[in-house]
Amino acid sequence: MPGYHLMEMESPIPQDESATRPPDRLGFLDFLRDLDAEEADVPRFWCVALVGLEEVLYAAGNEAETLAWEIHRRLRAAAPQLEKKLATVYVLFRGRLQRGEDLWSDYRGMRIPIGHIFGSPAPQTGSDGRRYYFANFNLTHGG
Repeated sequence: MPGYHLMEMESPIPQDESATRPPDRLGFLDFLRDLDAEEADVPRFWCVALVGLEEVLYAAGNEAETLAWEIHRRLRAAAPQLEKKLATVYVLFRGRLQRGEDLWSDYRGMRIPIGHIFGSPAPQTGSDGRRYYFANFNLTHGG
């Protein structure tokens, strides 16, 4: 399903029976760089697993919230292109995803503000029992 699938790393990525190969694996900053390219080349039906978002926000320290809002802005700008190509993006987290008033990841003792980027979607359970959070590419939760 096109959109962002937020999952903890121990959750297996679902295998699409129509897919000819497993999802591409890409670092989060590389993903942003690719989307920022003047003519980003997003393949049709692109399926990608992203890693490293937590590390990026953790490294930002006290500026993590500001950086999260900037990432949100950049992803919203890329939304039409990702939707048009029917991309499926799995964002994998090392820390535990937790939802309260906002969605966050507990990573290395820091509360990482994932909700500033993706909002606070309700947890969902896949047919295989895995838990994930889904956000559309428009990230219409505000910001």
